[in-house]
Amino acid sequence: MNRTTELFESTKQDIAEQFFADSRPWVVAFSGGKDSTLVLQLVYEFMVEHAGLKLKPVFIITSDTMVEPPNVINYTHNILKCIEKGAKKHNLPLYINWATPLVQERFWSRIIGKGYPPPTRWFRWCTSSMKIKPTKRVIDRIVRKYGSVVLLLGTREDESSARKRRMEGRLYSERRLNPHHEIQNALVYSPIQYWTTDDVWEYLHLNNPAPWGEPHDTMIGLYKQANGGECPLIIDLNTP
Repeated sequence: MNRTTELFESTKQDIAEQFFADSRPWVVAFSGGKDSTLVLQLVYEFMVEHAGLKLKPVFIITSDTMVEPPNVINYTHNILKCIEKGAKKHNLPLYINWATPLVQERFWSRIIGKGYPPPTRWFRWCTSSMKIKPTKRVIDRIVRKYGSVVLLLGTREDESSARKRRMEGRLYSERRLNPHHEIQNALVYSPIQYWTTDDVWEYLHLNNPAPWGEPHDTMIGLYKQANGGECPLIIDLNTP
């Protein structure tokens, strides 16, 4: 078994062990990018494989800032509709949640209504108002109902040296979960932490179309148009 195959299999085994380790529902942060798509696909594949068992709920959270590029938001809406349809077909406890900013938090309300300057890398008011707060509200609602959640992120050490340092510096439990520093009663799990970018693309290419029936071709096309860039679902301001 080569390194890549061993990585794929060990990650799937780890997902199964983490899932059955406790009763906390899972929350998958989904942006439509390659990394979050991979995490969601691995979770979806696991749930289909174990559909005969009583599975705990899995919530998908996607952020819509109301100023997303039309081609990106249309793609994301289409994918989530396919996932929702596939979940019903496979009888999976998989639920879609959209995180949207309140009227007073939206881009034009701040720019025109309150006179905010356009956001910069040093003054990222849009990230806090339009992504973090709406996403946190959705997760907080789930936490209030279930007491605690495990938040799955598509973060990888291979993304950058800064990301690697941050991930290595976190305090992990024996199960390699770390508490989220802004969301109470939420533990963070990064199932593809040690995957390289090549690993991500190889898995998505080898497992195309996705198990919910939609091919990855549109996403691949968007990456080609953007020269590999993406805007992840932001949970905290440490995300570049």
